Amino acid sequence: MEQLGVLVPRVLPQVLPCPRSMVIDALQYIAGDFCGKTGVWSMTLQEDAIKGDSGIRLNPPKGVAISRVESVYIDGSHIDKDEYRSTANDILLGFVPQRDAIATIMCTVRPSRNAESLPEEIAEEWGDAIAYGALAKVKAMSGNNIEWTDAQGAKLALELYNEGCARARAKMIRRKHGDSLFVGDL
Repeated sequence: MEQLGVLVPRVLPQVLPCPRSMVIDALQYIAGDFCGKTGVWSMTLQEDAIKGDSGIRLNPPKGVAISRVESVYIDGSHIDKDEYRSTANDILLGFVPQRDAIATIMCTVRPSRNAESLPEEIAEEWGDAIAYGALAKVKAMSGNNIEWTDAQGAKLALELYNEGCARARAKMIRRKHGDSLFVGDL
């Protein structure tokens, strides 16, 4: 895992005298937004499916939140999407397990709102996009004693962030479905 603070030097010099803590807060928010929108971070969880209980509690690691459940297996048997409903915290099966079992859940995840780190490979590959998003958020601030407001700079940074999100989504689609004529670089 890489500390989000490693991205601060990409943002802070462009918004001085903004406090470092506000930049960190923007990076935390944007890192979660980026991972949630793009699906660049995936994880496999193993949870207990208890006999007679149609609910499976999801327990991601500290600092991680579930974005989307991609697939569910119970003792190795695939469960069709129409046989369960998922939230950020649990899965509700459309049936009751007849014996205790292990549920394997493949999901996309994001850093939780106050997480201080994200996987090193995401920071390396997508750090610039996340920094642009944080830069847009900070430059869009306004109010008393906010000397770093820059509407035009915020607009440009937001465009760069959105382009990074589009590239990441396209890469995830290619990874999932393979290269095709219909998926190009955005």
